[in-house]
Amino acid sequence: MTTTLTRPSVNTMVDTSVIDHFHASAALYKLWSAEGHLHFGHWSWPMAPWDRKAMLDAMVHRVVHTLLPKPGQCLADLGCGYGSSARFVAGTYGTRVDAFTVVPEQVKEGQAKAVAENLDVHLHLRDFRRTGLPEAAVDGVYAIESLCYGTGHGKADVLREAARILKPGGRLALVDGFIMKPPAGLRRRAVRRVERGWAVPCFPRERAFRRELEHAGFTNIQITDLSWNVALCAAHGLPLMAWTKIRNAFTGTRLDPLEKAHLTSCLLGIVLGTQRDLFRYLMVTATKG
Repeated sequence: MTTTLTRPSVNTMVDTSVIDHFHASAALYKLWSAEGHLHFGHWSWPMAPWDRKAMLDAMVHRVVHTLLPKPGQCLADLGCGYGSSARFVAGTYGTRVDAFTVVPEQVKEGQAKAVAENLDVHLHLRDFRRTGLPEAAVDGVYAIESLCYGTGHGKADVLREAARILKPGGRLALVDGFIMKPPAGLRRRAVRRVERGWAVPCFPRERAFRRELEHAGFTNIQITDLSWNVALCAAHGLPLMAWTKIRNAFTGTRLDPLEKAHLTSCLLGIVLGTQRDLFRYLMVTATKG
């Protein structure tokens, strides 16, 4: 498949700050995961607490396994980043994966690796709210910390598109950070700071998200709290941030303002994770009716 690596046109609704964020923070993300994973990992006993790669792979398994994928089926990865999860899924489950990102360099790098690994993975430079796929084209849809880039507290636009491209009876699975109640005071300011630093319009809110799932025609909605499972992996960010600061002090390197905002969001995001009444890391699964 041939893809023109230019920015998506404005009529795709893409906020260009999202592209700028991922472009500016590319080196920091690669420090987090050499394979290109842009998400937290899932820890469970007896996994080694220092093995971040294993935790990142485990998160992909945790999400995609709920889709009950079979060899030869087609899945959609909404917000695929460098396509690391898509390649992992295709190689593990023998599926085709159509993956979507709005960042040109992610498509270029991810597609080259998929071709080199001879995997049935196709990265598209498209807004995941308008995938361009036919109706009822895929057996399953997954999103790993990416639906937060949809619109509004319920992310209705992304969920409508997921429902449109899913076959009847197809499944949706995702993980993301969710706001459990309206934040106030300093916590409201902290949430907005994290959102701006990651170029997220707003985090989804659990009640609004569930409501929009139902409006989009999803049934059998199940929500699982994985906050404790991701906490250990999230803590890996602290020494990496310290290392970045020390390295830059010795080399005289200055961070780009967007990189600084990204690191601030990482730190505040860990703090928000301790506010159990306000913020939780949830896995959501549902079936298209």
